[in-house]
Amino acid sequence: MKLLYLDCFSGISGDMWISSLLDLGLSLDELSSYISPLGLQVELQQESCTISGISACRFRIESSPHPPLRHLPEIQEILARLPDEPLRHKANTIFTTLAQTEARVHGVSPQDIHFHEIGAVDTIIDVVGVLYGLQQLKVEAVYASPIPWPRGFISIDHGTVPLPAPATAELLCGIPCYGVEAGIELVTPTGAVLLKTLVKQFGDFPACSPLAIGYGAGSWQRHDNKPNMVRAILAEDNTSTSSLEPITVLECEIDDMNPEIFTHLFNSLQTNKQVKDFFVTHVQMKKNRPGFLLTLLCDPVNSRTLADWLLLNTTSLGVRIYEQQRLILPRWEETLASPWGPIRCKKALLPDGSHRCKPEYEDCVQIAQQHNLPLSQVYYQLTQLG
Repeated sequence: MKLLYLDCFSGISGDMWISSLLDLGLSLDELSSYISPLGLQVELQQESCTISGISACRFRIESSPHPPLRHLPEIQEILARLPDEPLRHKANTIFTTLAQTEARVHGVSPQDIHFHEIGAVDTIIDVVGVLYGLQQLKVEAVYASPIPWPRGFISIDHGTVPLPAPATAELLCGIPCYGVEAGIELVTPTGAVLLKTLVKQFGDFPACSPLAIGYGAGSWQRHDNKPNMVRAILAEDNTSTSSLEPITVLECEIDDMNPEIFTHLFNSLQTNKQVKDFFVTHVQMKKNRPGFLLTLLCDPVNSRTLADWLLLNTTSLGVRIYEQQRLILPRWEETLASPWGPIRCKKALLPDGSHRCKPEYEDCVQIAQQHNLPLSQVYYQLTQLG
């Protein structure tokens, strides 16, 4: 499995992240072709530079000097032109998160957000470019170092604000940070929202085998003369045994909610990419009312967002949050040939070196319905293929 570790010793922005991926081998021509259907009328440029004696890549976008101010629905209309559905979904999630954050900061509805940071062509390309680059480099997990939190001020459309900018500061909640005296903006809102939505874990470099290193240069020079760049390490997790990873458990009891709401609740949780798993346990409450214990599993960085979501979407008055570790097996998705055509399956590597294959439920149901077969028979035959 390939992973990417972002060494954010000087922060990160969307263009710095893309620059590092280009330095790792992402093709600029292929990226340009991919974003062409968006109709943004831009020219992408890649140039080499040297910072503190280190050869790095700098990514630039040539576009109109006065990009239109777009609302979130207009951004979503543009993203709808992307041919790749999973990538399109991730991009929509990122922009929705950014709009919701800006809405909280400014006290308005996400649909009313109307500003350069979300409407600028650069931001659209940064988000789509990072997602496309990770896909092309076959990165399955992203890790990152703790993030620098600079002191100082910056001028934006709303006036002079402290660093990090309010939206950036909001997005960095839940992410390990440390204070620095840099004198410039080190983390942009785009960089922060990409970290928030894509990074699996923040901390030290994980156990893995580095394959290549890319340096993405920032646009500004730091006042303290430290290199303004991000270092991206493309690595391979070649461990053949199970590994421990941090996990956050969220719990809340529900005993006074209309049961019909559970259908919406479960559908929402099932499609939420931040939720790793969830389940319900029947419990007896202290006043002898029958109730439910709802349990969610998520990455630590997403715990506060999901806890707030539970408080908004259930009748619970509190959510317990606690950290655990879980032992996980290396796993990946494959497409297998079957008598009924290509079938998706999840494969796991067991501690003894053998494999376990589990066909996707949706594919099995479709086969059973099309060929009038028992679902158990389809499962059995497909399991033998793995």
